[in-house]
Amino acid sequence: MDLNDYWQENKRFVTSVAAGLMAFWIGNMVINKSLGDAVTLISRSVSSTEADLRGISLTTADLGRAKAENAALEEAVSELEGRIAFQVRDGYTLDAAGSSASNQYFSQVSSVREELSREAGRLGVSIPDDLGLPALAPTREDELERYLEAFDLVERLVRLSFEVGVKKVDKIQIRLDPRLRSRKGLGRIEETEIDMKFAGDSGALVRLIAASQDTSRGGVLLIDSCELVPERARPTRAVLDIKFVVARLHRDVEEES
Repeated sequence: MDLNDYWQENKRFVTSVAAGLMAFWIGNMVINKSLGDAVTLISRSVSSTEADLRGISLTTADLGRAKAENAALEEAVSELEGRIAFQVRDGYTLDAAGSSASNQYFSQVSSVREELSREAGRLGVSIPDDLGLPALAPTREDELERYLEAFDLVERLVRLSFEVGVKKVDKIQIRLDPRLRSRKGLGRIEETEIDMKFAGDSGALVRLIAASQDTSRGGVLLIDSCELVPERARPTRAVLDIKFVVARLHRDVEEES
């Protein structure tokens, strides 16, 4: 079979192959023209980085210093966590081996309310009946747990007000972190807010703030905001609006960028 016969029988195949080769050649030229400089630059950057890495020489002493620095950072983080995280007292945590979460919640809340109400009556101090807790108790265990923690802080502050001579606890409101029900999660720091309003002698209110920051009383209570306003008619009396925070830390949670 001569070349002319082969061409006549296979010209469609030969044409397709030739067209494919031409398209490949043209495409290769276009890619080299449009991306060639970028590819060359990246290749040079990779080569330079590899050379730099090969030039790094770490000794045993370097490793020791790195470990020491890491240990120091871990210690600093732990210290900061200890200052920020609320230290819940016994009786204000749910015992997994005990009765139901609801029963534990109601038992603690009712006994503390009765004690504080009795003490307030003896001292002539006005306090809210609900002490900031919701009228309808939550049913979710995680919410019960957080309300108990907040109630721990409330009980401390009400007793401090008795001690320093504050005559009226006008308002208490507990707000759980709204991210508790969010799909995005709580993040690394969860905050339950407790808004409180006190009224009375301005000196007593100042002593209350100072007492809440006294480490000898079981830890500093975190204050988010504070406003002390004296009464116009009676300068020695004032109103204190103050917001405390019960902080929970979640170290194993990754923050979203």
